[in-house]
Amino acid sequence: MAFPQRQAAIVGVYTTRQGRKLSQSSFELEMEAIKGAIADAGLQMSDIDGVIPLNASPHVGRVSAHQFWAEQLGERPLTLLEIGLTSGALAKAAVAIAAGMASVVVLFWGKSGWELGPGGTPVPDRAPRADAWDFQIFGGGYAHMYALWAQRYMYEFGVTSEQLAQVAVTHRHHATLNPDSVMGDRGELTVDDVVGSRMVASPLHLLDCALDTDGGYAIVVASRAVAEGTRKKPVWVLGGAEAAYTDFYMTIDDPWFKEQGQAVRKTGDLAFAMAGVARDDIDTAGLYDCFTVTMLRDLEELGFCKLGEGADYFAEGHTRLGGRMPCNTDGGLLSNSHCGHPSGLHTIEVVRQLRGEAGERQVPDAKIGLSLAQGSSVHGQAGTLIMAVD
Repeated sequence: MAFPQRQAAIVGVYTTRQGRKLSQSSFELEMEAIKGAIADAGLQMSDIDGVIPLNASPHVGRVSAHQFWAEQLGERPLTLLEIGLTSGALAKAAVAIAAGMASVVVLFWGKSGWELGPGGTPVPDRAPRADAWDFQIFGGGYAHMYALWAQRYMYEFGVTSEQLAQVAVTHRHHATLNPDSVMGDRGELTVDDVVGSRMVASPLHLLDCALDTDGGYAIVVASRAVAEGTRKKPVWVLGGAEAAYTDFYMTIDDPWFKEQGQAVRKTGDLAFAMAGVARDDIDTAGLYDCFTVTMLRDLEELGFCKLGEGADYFAEGHTRLGGRMPCNTDGGLLSNSHCGHPSGLHTIEVVRQLRGEAGERQVPDAKIGLSLAQGSSVHGQAGTLIMAVD
């Protein structure tokens, strides 16, 4: 059966304040975001009949996340109970809505009061100090694993630190046009700024790495019947998919970079086939940029250029405002915000571009957009979503 194109639309989006050490709790940020996205759509909280808390919701493990939110959102049954990465989860919501399982679904996330990486990880005072399948046993971690990938990528394809730095420079430029970004008011970056920043895990410098911030967001997707009566221009879901490949920051398969790609390639190929559009049709995109090398690999894995050509493609300016497919126009994870599970921020920025709400950073006449959620040892898990406006 074909993907149910234009049977569901993103009708509301909202981002809370993003920053370090916010005073609100994770729950408060989630609730603010949900209320804000529902208001953006012109709907009521009582309209929600499906929830997608991202798969690391702080409520999972204490009580069932879905039961918790059924209580918080009005003490009534919810009929769509999902988890997942933002882009793929929204595609699943669109399919469920088209099947009549729900009419209004909200996806949301909030993070406050905890830090990513070794600095924010408490060390138990007795054994076992980590689960048998915890990447810490093997010396892994976010920056450590991506640094290994970056080093190998640079070796195999002759990429330099200066070429990686161009990603951070471009995304900071976009952030300066986004008044809500965390880093935009600090001004532009240069390549020398990036390669001159302290080394975190060779070859990744501090400014090659995403921010670690607090913040929340929510996205509301609704049926065609509901969407046609909402406040803002509906952003229709054309296609999307999700996939998992490697385990969580532990395994590196050989070869490191496969011609056939990994999870991102799989979701991209599926999403484009479902949507019935070509790569050249994408007007704007939000691609996961937790580290500078990740952006280059996104472009390759999604098929916008060939394996090993990401640095050259980026240097040609295609993803910069004014280029053929501006990406991460809010500053991305490198300069806008990385609030723990930040992939929804990419989708929200694409939605705002398609609705013509991006202000100084607006992409002229943007009609079709793509958002990518990914992570875990570079493309170990992924979700791709393709959206359009009439």
